[in-house]
Amino acid sequence: MAAYFLKNGCLLTNIANDNERAFEVLFNTYKDRIYSIAMLLTQNKAYSEEIVQDVFTRIWKFRKKLTEIENFDAWITTVARHRSLTVLKQIATENINKRAFLQSLKQICGTDTEHNIQQKELQILLCDALNRLTPQQRRIFELSRLQGEDRHTISRTLGLSPATVSVHLTIALRTVRSFLHKHQYETLLLCIFISVL
Repeated sequence: MAAYFLKNGCLLTNIANDNERAFEVLFNTYKDRIYSIAMLLTQNKAYSEEIVQDVFTRIWKFRKKLTEIENFDAWITTVARHRSLTVLKQIATENINKRAFLQSLKQICGTDTEHNIQQKELQILLCDALNRLTPQQRRIFELSRLQGEDRHTISRTLGLSPATVSVHLTIALRTVRSFLHKHQYETLLLCIFISVL
């Protein structure tokens, strides 16, 4: 049914005229196709879901121009592909920036004996800070900040809701931040909160 309206332009015209029901029909018609394209390119469910939302947000934002599109199937496929590639570029840039930061941190710190001693002192201090957490908070903190897992992955791993993970992580971060701040280890604090340890 939606394909008929798309071919005749009625659905796009209705969306251009602010018809939310028509937009819902369009969403239900194309969401799986966009998700499949995004999954094929990103290999990541969370990014793919975000891409679907982004594509439809853009469609709604620029709905007044929808009637200018001659081949909507080809157009939406191209938009989904381009958005997926943009996300991949952003991920690559973030990874490059993170590696560059770690490399520069290694160069600044060096590898001498004094640095090794400071490193061990910082590790002991961090362990002391982590010992102040409940077992649940500690596990969530370690998964998030030391292993780099996102909140949704942690919630699935531990069988908790994402909201519960967020609450425990917030409390853990405050506790560790306060402990490290008392001991004046701002560098370690900075590293923990940007997730490079």
